[in-house]
Amino acid sequence: MLADRNQFAQSARRLALWLLVVPSLVLAAEPLKLEISGADGALLENLRQGVSIAAESCDAPAWRVRSLLKRADRELQRAARALGYYRLQVAEKSLQREAACWQARFRVEPGEVVRIGRMELRVSGDAERDLAFAGMARRPSLQPGEPLNHGEYERLKQDLERLALERGYLEARFETRELRVDPAAGRAEIRLHFDSGVRYRVSELNLQQSTYDPELLERYLTLRKGDPYDSDKLNAMQRALNDSGYFERVSVRPDLAGATERGIRVDVELEPRKATAYRFGIGVATDTGPRLSAAYERRRLNRYGHRLSLSSQLSPVDSSLKAEYLIPYNTPHTQQIGLEAAYRHQDTATALSDSYILGLRELGMRGGWNEVRSLEWISEESDIDGLLVDATLLVPSITWSRTRADDRMRPKKGHRLNLNLRGGVSALLSDTSFFQASAGFKWINRLGSGRLLLRGQAGLTEVEAFEKLPASYRFFAGGDQSVRGYEYRSLAPRDSNGRVEGGRYLLSGSIEYEHPLTKEWSVAAFVDAGDAFDSLNTDLRRSIGLGVRWRSPVGPVRLDLAFPSDTSEDDFRIHFSMGPDL
Repeated sequence: MLADRNQFAQSARRLALWLLVVPSLVLAAEPLKLEISGADGALLENLRQGVSIAAESCDAPAWRVRSLLKRADRELQRAARALGYYRLQVAEKSLQREAACWQARFRVEPGEVVRIGRMELRVSGDAERDLAFAGMARRPSLQPGEPLNHGEYERLKQDLERLALERGYLEARFETRELRVDPAAGRAEIRLHFDSGVRYRVSELNLQQSTYDPELLERYLTLRKGDPYDSDKLNAMQRALNDSGYFERVSVRPDLAGATERGIRVDVELEPRKATAYRFGIGVATDTGPRLSAAYERRRLNRYGHRLSLSSQLSPVDSSLKAEYLIPYNTPHTQQIGLEAAYRHQDTATALSDSYILGLRELGMRGGWNEVRSLEWISEESDIDGLLVDATLLVPSITWSRTRADDRMRPKKGHRLNLNLRGGVSALLSDTSFFQASAGFKWINRLGSGRLLLRGQAGLTEVEAFEKLPASYRFFAGGDQSVRGYEYRSLAPRDSNGRVEGGRYLLSGSIEYEHPLTKEWSVAAFVDAGDAFDSLNTDLRRSIGLGVRWRSPVGPVRLDLAFPSDTSEDDFRIHFSMGPDL
């Protein structure tokens, strides 16, 4: 019982102590008021950071604040020297108690800044012939005539040591490190002599895995046994192995501490992904209505990296079933051969079509662009507003695309570009000869506190017999991603009987401004214009509207109210869509 009382008494004392301490901590949060005149920019910021009195609070005791005031002259001069001001003087200083808070005031006279008179950076050893060091030696970050900055001087030394470590110069050292300052003359001299020593090489590259054929993984290697050590190449190799889709975890570990006889062992641990994956999805959009999707992927059919994927989508407007067999070659994570078979059913406002596709694709990269070259055999039956088309085409095509964004799900800055060229020749298994080009872009950038979004699409067709082109090769406009205010793929030329035919040309664009309300919600205003047409002097349809945006846990959700320029069918339309902006 006595123990319980003692424990209760100790708890009560702790509580009382907290009740006394917490209010004082809250009051102490208000900092002392500091004013420094006579300096600006980086110098002013450095002075404020360098003086100890700035860290005191309003309720600091007088003896401590006055003690720090005495030290302030030396601290201000030391902070000024870091930026090359060696002759700074504290002309005036004062300390007062105003409105229950200390007020410290300083007036400084910086004097002339010390400038670099001579800059000598010399690299010797194996790095003398290394282009990475040659550029730094020819144009160091510190140049004659520039103000002396001690932080930049230290950073230059650190950059040399870091670069040496990254490129395998494990014995690198400074033979000379001199910084001489003559404050009276306002001049500084820098001498740095850096001896890199011998560059170490990769003595052993050990791939720790037993799932894939070693010859396949050899194609991912940017470094091999005997090559000069280079951490950038190791990082590129790790990214390529991660991007391959074969591995759950990739760990690249160079043994720098255990380097012997000027050789570095590199261990690469590879943990394979599960051989089989399933994906299921559900969504809804005004263009397609509710949709369900499912996919099966066999990531590892054999030791050579072959893969098989089956995917399907079901919606009232656009349904499909696709099978694809992928074979890696050359650089496997960017170059693949794909064999595909697909079926697609579309039922839009203007056309009903069933397509059967057999194709051969080559996926690769060219100058930072994704490149897809393909050859497809297509059999399509189309009912385009009562016009029946039964077509067979053999279509070679090439597509380039690129996406750049600071955030793929919610970019504040980014763009998406794509260009497609395709065609067919009646003498080679096609019902008609044609050539078609289409391009699209979307561009996002900050504007004030919001975002500006620009979007555009264009297409043209040159064809021997337009009536033999199926629906999927004709242009239509309208819908969530085209001209809002009009039904999906409802805008197109009509024949003399008023039946929709589809167009030879396509042009559409949009400008939109999105303004945030909260972290998750924003509002938007937009103007769209576009149409599919056969004559280049056709007037474009237009629409204006307002929208709401929600940054949901599964991605952006958009709800738009659009008013078309042509109100013969609808006074307005509501558009709903979800998915990434780019």
